[in-house]
Amino acid sequence: MAVYNGQKAVQGHLLDVAKACALAAGRAPAVSHRLEIMTEILTDEDIHPIIDVLATLGENSAFQLHDAVALKALADSGKLPPILLIGADLTKPALWDCGACGFKTCGEYLKYTSRNKGVGVGCYGPSCVWKAIDFGTACDFACACAAQHRVEARIMFSIGAIAMLLGHLDEASMVLGLPVGPSGKNLWFDREAWKDTLSFEQKMMTQMAGGPTLSMAFSGGGNPILKSKPRWWEDPTFLKVEQDATFVEKDVNCQAKAYEKIMRYRGVFGDEDIPE
Repeated sequence: MAVYNGQKAVQGHLLDVAKACALAAGRAPAVSHRLEIMTEILTDEDIHPIIDVLATLGENSAFQLHDAVALKALADSGKLPPILLIGADLTKPALWDCGACGFKTCGEYLKYTSRNKGVGVGCYGPSCVWKAIDFGTACDFACACAAQHRVEARIMFSIGAIAMLLGHLDEASMVLGLPVGPSGKNLWFDREAWKDTLSFEQKMMTQMAGGPTLSMAFSGGGNPILKSKPRWWEDPTFLKVEQDATFVEKDVNCQAKAYEKIMRYRGVFGDEDIPE
């Protein structure tokens, strides 16, 4: 006979759920039947480098800061959930000559990618459309498996991209991260820690700036009005397209700092090797 601490027991169970989610991802139906799903599960200290890099990028990006703050709060409270990384190489075509990728034949696609395979925003490409569909289905199955275990799960691009840059699932061209848990309700959507980082007004403006079409009216005669307040049609606020040199400069500096940290974590160079 034994008495278990419920929270500790739940935390240990989440790792078993993560394993089940990895199994589900590999069992997902595929259109191409030619996609190898790669998985890896991170726990505890192995997640901290991801939080560190996300926080650095978050110095100029509310979305990365959003994720970093949530993960750090969970780590500080001892509730950091295991993270399932799901990856695949989407650059190899299905060899159907369908043209969905923009090339007339897979041969043309291969000829191009053999010379022009590069890094996009957090993943490598170009990608075969059918492989991308199969990868999305695999990730959906992993999330569904978590839901069947009554565990919250939100698939996250930011976690997967940083994990790949840190050297996880090196053979994949794209990686997504799935925090399996923690216990509780809607923690990846409510994110209680976020309210202590920004005021309500800052949070509202951040969300509007990130998705203007969700807050935009057809009013304005071609000069789009943002619904920035309850009576938005009074003293209207307009959306304006312009360059922001300050933001771009800060963004470049944040990315440089993030990649420096990535190189440190990967052991590419130490303090004495940091470029001037």
